[in-house]
Amino acid sequence: MRSKGVIFLLFTVLTLIAVLGVAGCGPSQPATGKGPIVIGYVGTASGPGTKPCIDVQKMAVEEINAAGGILGRPVKYVVEDGKGETSLSVAGVTRMVMGSGAVFYSAEGRTEICMAAKQKTLELYPSYPHIMIANGASGVEVTESVLTNYEKEKMIFRDFNPEPGHYAWASLIYSMSDPNSQIAAPGFHPKKWALLYENMAWTLLFRNGYPPLNLPTWDQMAKDDWGIDVVYSKPVAARTGMWLPILDAVSKSGAEMIFCVSSWFTDTEVLTKQWADSPAKDIQLFLYGGVGQTHDFWQMTGGKALGVWTASYETPITEDTMAFVDKARARGIPTQMHVHCAYDDVYLFKKAVEMAGGTDDMDKLIAAYEQAEIRGPIGRYKVEMAKKPGFFHSRVAANPDNPRQLADDPMMIGMAQFQANGEMVPMYPPKFAQLDRYKSPAQLRAEAGIK
Repeated sequence: MRSKGVIFLLFTVLTLIAVLGVAGCGPSQPATGKGPIVIGYVGTASGPGTKPCIDVQKMAVEEINAAGGILGRPVKYVVEDGKGETSLSVAGVTRMVMGSGAVFYSAEGRTEICMAAKQKTLELYPSYPHIMIANGASGVEVTESVLTNYEKEKMIFRDFNPEPGHYAWASLIYSMSDPNSQIAAPGFHPKKWALLYENMAWTLLFRNGYPPLNLPTWDQMAKDDWGIDVVYSKPVAARTGMWLPILDAVSKSGAEMIFCVSSWFTDTEVLTKQWADSPAKDIQLFLYGGVGQTHDFWQMTGGKALGVWTASYETPITEDTMAFVDKARARGIPTQMHVHCAYDDVYLFKKAVEMAGGTDDMDKLIAAYEQAEIRGPIGRYKVEMAKKPGFFHSRVAANPDNPRQLADDPMMIGMAQFQANGEMVPMYPPKFAQLDRYKSPAQLRAEAGIK
């Protein structure tokens, strides 16, 4: 009898342990669709090009959480520091997706890094469904294969203009040479140009042309479309350091405009400081991208940026631009173009999740992302669905049927000139432009008492 009682008692205890084990030792995380939505960024956490993107996405997440989250769920933001290296970025993607459970992440805007992140995403996706956004990368190859291999790569998107789309922006800048264009400053219509190309993967298409869309080189487009004589053309190292030999050669070429096709990787602050003291100082310098897009550039150059014409995203572009810029600047965040894009990424993702009703069905969420649309500080954000190489799954900016032209209602761009005391005078878009205030670098230096 005692043995039966012991057996019965042991059975009862084991049963209770089993029940309690199931109840108390299950998953520590909330059930799918109920807990935090994890998103993040894989990039150089301390880099001048990427840290502002990370900081501005944190700001967006804080705003969303303060307003109740997404469908009542809080958003958790995770950063993986790739330190600008491909192998570390790939490891960061692995930790982001497998370790943190992110369903959405942005990748640093270097084409080389985005391509490596893309391959890791394709590897992980079947077991860990998620969406990848290339933040500010232009390389056509990032989204080129999505069009031809859609079912495998449909989770890959870009928040920026692909390389072919930059032809529209280049054409806009070239239009400075046409007195009748919307960007022509009174009395300044340069017909002799020097082109300096950042010698990285994203400018190869501009230098070589793009046969799939019958696009010429930028040198040839300048001549054919605008009658511009490209008197000097050269690829330059991203960290050139010593620009004086190049500037001396540009000066001897007879150029009236220096068009530096740069990103945040080029040491444009060094270029600018050396330009201001070089034989080329009376030649108008135009910086296409990078840290010259913000007011910080004035301090970075010690005021040597006087007269520089630059792409600008801290001057009015839409009615909403300056409110966003002021909010970001209050937190110490400079707002280059890709920073605007990074901020918009979070809100477009939010819109897509709301349209899809959650994050559980990734196919449904991707379809929603393809259709979602918001208006951000630099205008419309919509994914391009036209089946054109490079354009598909990129942000609407240029016209895929004619990349030399802007799309209808595109992501907007800004331009400005640095004048006295670091003021950035708007030169584009036309609604906010003050073209009558344009002054040559020589004139601005004379007014400032600089020889």
